[in-house]
Amino acid sequence: MRAPIDQSGGSLPALTSVRFLAAITVVVSHYSELGLLRLPSQVFDFVDGGRPAVSLFFVLSGFILTFTYRDQLPVKGPRPFYQARFARIYPGILLALALCVPTTLYLLSGNDPSLLAQWYALKNHVYLSLGVSLVCQLLLLNAWFPFAAVNQPWNGPSDSVSCEAFFYLMFPLMLRKMMSMRLAWLTFACIGFFLMQGLWIVFLQTFLPLSRSGFLVVGLPLTRLFEFVAGIYAAILFHQLRAHGVSRHALGIKLVSGALIALTVLGVWRPVSPAFYLASPWFAALILGLALLERPVINVLNRRTFIRLGEASYSLYLIHVPIAYLAYIAGFRQSNGWIAMLFAVVASLLIFRFYEEPLRKRIRTRFSAIAKPVDKTDRMSAVFASPASKEN
Repeated sequence: MRAPIDQSGGSLPALTSVRFLAAITVVVSHYSELGLLRLPSQVFDFVDGGRPAVSLFFVLSGFILTFTYRDQLPVKGPRPFYQARFARIYPGILLALALCVPTTLYLLSGNDPSLLAQWYALKNHVYLSLGVSLVCQLLLLNAWFPFAAVNQPWNGPSDSVSCEAFFYLMFPLMLRKMMSMRLAWLTFACIGFFLMQGLWIVFLQTFLPLSRSGFLVVGLPLTRLFEFVAGIYAAILFHQLRAHGVSRHALGIKLVSGALIALTVLGVWRPVSPAFYLASPWFAALILGLALLERPVINVLNRRTFIRLGEASYSLYLIHVPIAYLAYIAGFRQSNGWIAMLFAVVASLLIFRFYEEPLRKRIRTRFSAIAKPVDKTDRMSAVFASPASKEN
């Protein structure tokens, strides 16, 4: 069964499905690194350990947020946006950390000291590092600290969510600024930002040791900001193209085809490191092309099965490493690690359906209930305000 494409702006199901493809790329890469899958080195190198897939997440995030909130933010202001983002990401953060507790207790028991260094990068000051790492992950600040002892303990992949939290914080301001620019100037600004990101990466790789530059290039929110901006730019371009009221299906086919060819070449050739640097503009082109496409070309991505998997991709991304740790401790290896991966996919669907979505709705309802008395108080204050205060 296929989901309808709402050309009026309600949904873009193909982009939801793409999230699962990106998430499963990261999962397969991490399970290979953790010894649960036998992934050929050529395939692992082609996907660069899943790092470009994270870049796709960032670009897609900028696009979807712009697509969703472009008209809402000027009317409702940023508060509902921040509340919605908190309700969307924080329940998953807490659940994933809870799943890491058994692994942490096992590592602290001393049954396998090598895993403590391999998984959590901890050798000295173990309890202090675990405490600092936990606080940073709870506050979504771990991506700002280029130290393995902060990033790797507990749930390492959450550093990408830390980047997203920064992007969310900046989004209302960036969207307002980018929407106020003429398209030509906005294009030049984005190209300049892309070149600045490249120079910043070269600077980090040249003047800092690999132990620091690696984290700052891959994980620092400021280094990854262009990918989010590229998504915003692609969404603004999409709105302008759609405003003409004519089909852009042919353009969508060209963008998708060109982007896939370019990404394949970059995956094989990898002329620069990190690979995601050159890939991110092509991800923006791919996302814009998919948004412009019409059925029947993307019927596969419009199927409800893929859409459900895409909706659960955030849960999958956060829980796959904690589940991998538990599976490894339980004795799973390359011969049967696929069972743990399948379990993570099924668990993500259940978590989305019975935990993530219900809790998100409950949190947003709670925020709305708190906001109503405040709004009512503001209105009453305006009614009873003195003439002098109104003039001021």
